[in-house]
Amino acid sequence: MLQQFLYQIKLNRNYGSDYFQLKHYFKWKNSLKEGASSVKDEQPWITYDAIIFLDKHVNLNSSVFEFGGGGSTLFFTKRAKEVVTVEHNKEWFELLEKMLSAKNITNWKGNYILPESGNLVSLPDPSNPVHYSSADIPSKDYNYKQYASAIDRYADEHFDFILVDGRSRPSCMQHSISKLKKGGYLLLDNSDRNYYLLQMQIIIDKHFECVLSNSGASPYSNEFTRTTIWKKRTV
Repeated sequence: MLQQFLYQIKLNRNYGSDYFQLKHYFKWKNSLKEGASSVKDEQPWITYDAIIFLDKHVNLNSSVFEFGGGGSTLFFTKRAKEVVTVEHNKEWFELLEKMLSAKNITNWKGNYILPESGNLVSLPDPSNPVHYSSADIPSKDYNYKQYASAIDRYADEHFDFILVDGRSRPSCMQHSISKLKKGGYLLLDNSDRNYYLLQMQIIIDKHFECVLSNSGASPYSNEFTRTTIWKKRTV
């Protein structure tokens, strides 16, 4: 497995990966054992570097919004004051509800929001935030406008952290910008999928500064990925 890990470092050298990733090797190896999972381990399914960042910065005064729930939900509810989740998968949402109820978690608000039938434009582009589409096959001929707009229920600058790790990610990022506090953090998982930022990069650069973005080891995955974290500018 070490050779596989070293190969991933070499493969991703041009995307910010280096041999410092070896500090994650044993955690990564254990995450691939049978029975390990993000929910069971109560950790986000993002890069280890991003997990360490969150563990350092999220605290009992933090308000968190996440597009897409899972191990991240359990991670955040143990550390933050408030956690709001939007999830489109009924089976997954019910599992989260059951687990959080069993743990007597009271600082979580879950929102189960199905995609709506029909495209908003004739040829939806998943990189276009106003099309509210998704590139995954089960989402064909559906739109995620209600899903991405769920954060609009909250006042501007309400959240300290927003994690975008669900469907229609460009749309979710667009709706998140005004809802994030100045000095707050926006996280995009799998940011190595270039189309997520194809039409969002200019506006992201206007409002944020990047604090983390490198390809690295992620639990439960044989291949490296990238989680990008931006800090919202204060001026």
